[in-house]
Amino acid sequence: MKRDLCENSRIPRDYGIIHCTGFDPANLSEILRSLSVLIHEMDLVDEVRLRANRMSKLVLRYYRSLTELPLDELAAIFPNISELVVYHCMNLNDMRSLFSSFPNLILLKLEGCHDIKSLDFFSHAPPRGLQRLDINDCGLVYSPSWERAIQVLSQSDIVDLQIGIRNCKELQLLPPSIGLLGAKLKFLFLMNLPKLTQLPAEIGNLQNLRLLVIKDTNIRHLPQEIGRLKGCQMVLSGDKMICPPKCFRGSVKAMRPYFARKRLRVFKSLVRLAILFGRSRCRAVERLYMPDGIGYKRCREYFLETSCKHARKE
Repeated sequence: MKRDLCENSRIPRDYGIIHCTGFDPANLSEILRSLSVLIHEMDLVDEVRLRANRMSKLVLRYYRSLTELPLDELAAIFPNISELVVYHCMNLNDMRSLFSSFPNLILLKLEGCHDIKSLDFFSHAPPRGLQRLDINDCGLVYSPSWERAIQVLSQSDIVDLQIGIRNCKELQLLPPSIGLLGAKLKFLFLMNLPKLTQLPAEIGNLQNLRLLVIKDTNIRHLPQEIGRLKGCQMVLSGDKMICPPKCFRGSVKAMRPYFARKRLRVFKSLVRLAILFGRSRCRAVERLYMPDGIGYKRCREYFLETSCKHARKE
């Protein structure tokens, strides 16, 4: 950890990247506090501060038992972090002070954080300039708290937002409030989500969406409201999804004539079926009740039998 925070011969200092790798969660906060004290005692405040201010990307890896990030301590040392990447912190579940500690965050990437089940950390402090949110192999599960988080996100100063959700095996539903991001969301990636069965109808409110990628999900049908995404390019694939041919998958505009023709074929088939059904019904009536029909013969036999019985009684 100490070596990661100091000079690293493998990573040029001009890159402005800090890599923190460790396994003991109790040591991360302690090391950061000790490092801060050590800097002051050795009278290296100006030199370290100058270098720390140049750091723009922070990568935290393999703090497997860590449940809460020491964001305040990290922000005190590296105040200008704009990219935060968290790898395989499996028990991490508390990031409430994320955007209050790093208000200039542009990129947030979470990978292998299985205890991250919602986006609650958005509701505590709205991000100012977030441009990319990438969630990969986390334990996301839809809950009502998402609605508040996305509402706060929609009221922030974000202009162009890219959201990528990948390999989240337990995610079954996207929050309907995603439609509130209509003026902000430009790119949406949904990949390898085996339990995702449908998209909310509110996705049609994402008028500024430019790219929608849906791969390897359990979605079979797209909502009709998706037709309102006029300038959106689309990439669709998956074993269970009913997709148009590849030449029509490029955009909603290209898909419209395909589905229009498909609906017309279904309508024509229904009309033909109605005509055939009418003809079949007429034939059945003719066969039943015409003199040579089986219905006519049975009625005639029954009439003759009942007539004979009445005649005998009399």
